[in-house]
Amino acid sequence: MMMQKFYMQEKVFGFQNEFFIKNELGQDCFVVFSKLFSLAQKHSLLNCQRQELLSVENKLFSWMPTFYVKQNEQLLLTIKQECTCMSQELTITGTKNWKVLGDYFAHDFQIFENGQVVARISKAWFSWGDSFLIEVYYAQPEYVIAVVMAIHRIIEQQRRNSSNSMM
Repeated sequence: MMMQKFYMQEKVFGFQNEFFIKNELGQDCFVVFSKLFSLAQKHSLLNCQRQELLSVENKLFSWMPTFYVKQNEQLLLTIKQECTCMSQELTITGTKNWKVLGDYFAHDFQIFENGQVVARISKAWFSWGDSFLIEVYYAQPEYVIAVVMAIHRIIEQQRRNSSNSMM
């Protein structure tokens, strides 16, 4: 399988309800549609024909951030932030048993499956605006992008919580 590159805006979840994920040529490949002001914070990953491929939903009442990736309402992945004594880790379970290593708060991490890198996410220094690069090696891009969407929501929640606690 050939490596694929995608670019995702850094500040994607705000008051806008949709944004595009581009390939390395700057072409729109996926659309992320967000239901503004929804309780469950559901985000849909669509193809360019606006057909839903996957949805990413926030678990409403949980101690640590937890997200569900679904396809046609069927649960595929659970992404959960774990808090250990020394660090924060992400576990991804379900149809994929992936491990996230690196600094996901800095958008500098890799996703592994059975010791093999399936994707690498990093800051995109020379790209379209403030964005990060998603390199997909051995996985379906939509699964990796759904995981990155959930991680991005975790980061935003952490930033919001830390800024609220400073007030």
